[in-house]
Amino acid sequence: MTTRLIIVRHGNTFLPTDTPTRVGARTDLDLVEQDKGTAIGQYLLANKLVPNVIYAGPLKRHQQTAKLICRPLNINDSVIQTDNFLNEIDYGPDENQIEQDVMLRLGKGDLAKGKAIITRWNSHGEVPAGWQVTPDELRNGWHAFASSILAQQVNRTTLMVSSNGIMRFSHVLDSQSDLVNLKVPTGGICIFENETGQQNDWHCVEWGLIPALHT
Repeated sequence: MTTRLIIVRHGNTFLPTDTPTRVGARTDLDLVEQDKGTAIGQYLLANKLVPNVIYAGPLKRHQQTAKLICRPLNINDSVIQTDNFLNEIDYGPDENQIEQDVMLRLGKGDLAKGKAIITRWNSHGEVPAGWQVTPDELRNGWHAFASSILAQQVNRTTLMVSSNGIMRFSHVLDSQSDLVNLKVPTGGICIFENETGQQNDWHCVEWGLIPALHT
């Protein structure tokens, strides 16, 4: 029997012509497209990964993506459960700021140093100064969520829609994980599987997969 945990990053909140900003918990934007959420739903259907339970963070981008995923699966979106654990992190003074300004602040005016700090955030989850996030709390939260899934019932699939800042810490579920880039792209899918029902037996089988839209 296989228990699966599928964690999805929401779709795009900026158009290609927009200047994107570092959008956190205090910036509640709508999606600007439907393709990525729809493609995720199609991918799950095609690969027989229809979820038994669906959770989504409280922000509009989480909820809207979850609803788009439900459509190809023919699931009534009223079953989506909101969970605040899946909310994005708070980027402190960098909330809703363009990335160059973020790197300049972090590097104290040195763009290269700021870029190196962001690189460490993406590769190792090292939190830049001023951001409101405690990595150990998030890691423990993912372990607790995964443990609750196993306690409820094995051999089922749980879908969670969240954001990049918090999703990157879910890799700790797989103790053998050797990921070199924790950043998940918009519309990206991460899949963990557990064959034994034991908490230490989660294995990451996909990380940041972006399904193509089939029309």
